[in-house]
Amino acid sequence: MDLPGENIDFVKLRNVKGNVENITPHKIAVVAFIREYGLLKIEAKKMVDCTMSPKYRKDFCILALKLIQCPDMEFKELEALLTDGRYNLLSVHLQNFCVRLQNIYVNGISALMDCVTSTIDKLVHEPNGSYSCITRSSVLGFYLRRIVLQLDKLTFVQVVSLYKSFCLYYQKGRPGLMIRSLSLEKLNNMEQQSAASTGTVPEESKNELSMRLNIIERDNILEECQWSRKQAELFTAQQANLLQINEKKAMPPRQLQKTIIQIINDIPDYPDVHFLSFLNCIRMKEFCGAQDSLYNCFDRTVFSVAGNSVANSDRNKNFRYAALNRAAMHTQFEHREMAMEGVREALATAQEAGDTACLAHAAAWGALAGGRARRAALLTKMPRAPRPAAAAAQLLAQHAAVNGAKPSDVFQIINKGDSINYMHSLTDLTMGSLANTAALWSLYGKTEMASVSCQLLLNLNTKCNVGVGMSSPGNAGTGSPAGGTNGVWHWTEANATAAAGMFCVAAWRGEQALAASLAAHLHTPRLHTVVTRHQAALALLAGKWEEADQSIRQLASFDRWESQLLKAEMYFLKGDATDALAALHDVLDYCKTEDDSLHFVSLKLKAMILMSQVQHSFGGIQSANIMLLNETTYLAKTYHLHYLAASAEMHIANVQLNMGCAKNALLVVRKVLGLVMAHGSAYDIARALLLYTKCRVATAPVTGEARTQVLQSCCDTLDLVKKNFSKIGAQARLLHAWYLQLYNEIGNIAARNQCAWMYRQLETQNPVEPSNMLLIMY
Repeated sequence: MDLPGENIDFVKLRNVKGNVENITPHKIAVVAFIREYGLLKIEAKKMVDCTMSPKYRKDFCILALKLIQCPDMEFKELEALLTDGRYNLLSVHLQNFCVRLQNIYVNGISALMDCVTSTIDKLVHEPNGSYSCITRSSVLGFYLRRIVLQLDKLTFVQVVSLYKSFCLYYQKGRPGLMIRSLSLEKLNNMEQQSAASTGTVPEESKNELSMRLNIIERDNILEECQWSRKQAELFTAQQANLLQINEKKAMPPRQLQKTIIQIINDIPDYPDVHFLSFLNCIRMKEFCGAQDSLYNCFDRTVFSVAGNSVANSDRNKNFRYAALNRAAMHTQFEHREMAMEGVREALATAQEAGDTACLAHAAAWGALAGGRARRAALLTKMPRAPRPAAAAAQLLAQHAAVNGAKPSDVFQIINKGDSINYMHSLTDLTMGSLANTAALWSLYGKTEMASVSCQLLLNLNTKCNVGVGMSSPGNAGTGSPAGGTNGVWHWTEANATAAAGMFCVAAWRGEQALAASLAAHLHTPRLHTVVTRHQAALALLAGKWEEADQSIRQLASFDRWESQLLKAEMYFLKGDATDALAALHDVLDYCKTEDDSLHFVSLKLKAMILMSQVQHSFGGIQSANIMLLNETTYLAKTYHLHYLAASAEMHIANVQLNMGCAKNALLVVRKVLGLVMAHGSAYDIARALLLYTKCRVATAPVTGEARTQVLQSCCDTLDLVKKNFSKIGAQARLLHAWYLQLYNEIGNIAARNQCAWMYRQLETQNPVEPSNMLLIMY
């Protein structure tokens, strides 16, 4: 229903207040700072063979731009910014600036007006084509003329209030760093002039002076805002861009939200800052704040337009994208039913308006939030626009992979999306495609190929120029100059995925130093989840049950079913078969009812393999176990999960070995050993080599030189097994490998005694509970 025109006009009049830029004491100080520099430059121009050094000119321009664009700061902060050595400023410039502020403070309103108006007369005006320090159309010229225009609009009472506010602003900064940096003579001269003009003002009379001046706060006639509309627009655009391309370069969440609240207080009807608050809440997974900010944003956007036909179209567009962002928000928080409601609303309104871009984005979010059938229906027809088409290609590749499509077909879809990315220079989607490729290689069990894709992504040159130096009032002067362009690397969810993938590869290969370096330098939620999962797995291998249980509980808040799987493994290693089977049945029941998770197939296969281990270690009927593993192998090969299929076949070989079918077990192990050695972790390689050694010993000749040669070869293999177990701290398995050394069989007494001594030393240093399961488990 359209709003009446009168109400719309009232809203427009109400919003005018947010667009007015008030003059504040900070802006007067900035004008004085520009004025003194311009006068120095004019004097240097008039002198023969005297020019100002380029480093002073460059740093002044950078600092002036920062002071213009940043919100108001206290005088103490301004002093610290000018004197901390980050900017090359002439000492005479700072001295003249101090004298100018002192002159305004002492001589009253006339000095304040003269400071502003004379700046325009002396620096900006160009009478008869003579030299002018500042061009009228430049950034500084536009800023000075705008200040003069606003000052002319003030009433006499407002000018008096401005001067009183300036006096309080100036008093709060004295004595400050900048004044103390002046020479003693200059400071004494200033104090003498002040005493001669106004008489001595002791320090203890500051409160009386404030009362005499009748200093008034923000709710007075002259309303002072820390943020102007243009400053807020620049800050919002910069922070939103940084949250998109490199979250680490953006302000910390708490500090950013504090600044957002300041902007909302100063400009309550500015909708973009509410959307920035929405992004910040999404960043911290804070649902209530994200929902309130999203509603506030579109309430102000929709109801701030005029009542004509063009505005009605814009309002309908705002409604469409409000529904789309609502769907995206609920998808982020895994509220799938609510997300699909938003998707349906966005699709309906977009189809009615013929908005293909909104249709494509709604289809993408629907593919993420919907089930398997919905995802297939939404992704069947690829949109024509380049960006939606490339994004749809990635989603379609994921959908095809988890539904058993051939890997060649999946990567063909990826290549189609890559061609669009390269053709249109879509950097973010190129990064997403590399991360998607790495995830698919990892899904198929090709760890080396996944590692290559992760390294390509992490070494990709994604540097872009974006202003990142906008400071908040409490953070003035930090970072790079506002408005400047600095090289910022894209760091998105794709990079976090690649970093997590490299951490997994390094950690499971036993390269703990590299893994620790990645964990120390890359603080992302995804990497934190991966690190927690790895810590839980290492604690299980080391037999540290309390530490493992703590890590599993932490992981449960991020990934419930992965933590449930680790919990089942913990129960199994502790010898509690009942609780282990109960946890595994929970996982398998979830996999039967939930087909929307992109990892449910691999999760189901891992649960089935672990269940076979539990049944093999604690059950008596091995035929049922073989049937379970055969089903696992068939399912893994159907979905082209080659590594999980190889792992299932290794378990089949282990069952066959314990059933007395050593030759069949050896054939199975030899068939899949190459894949495990190429793409497996250090732990899996050690387990595979240990099983291979057992099979070779079981099938070796009974006596003779041939048996001796086989046993000697097995001893060398066991050395590699021990090396890999020690890399990842699998203490119990390492002791078992030392126990299985075959030197006594080949008559090497010295080596046998050395192994026995090492076994005793390791058992003393890290005692573990003895378990007969190690003799039969894979």
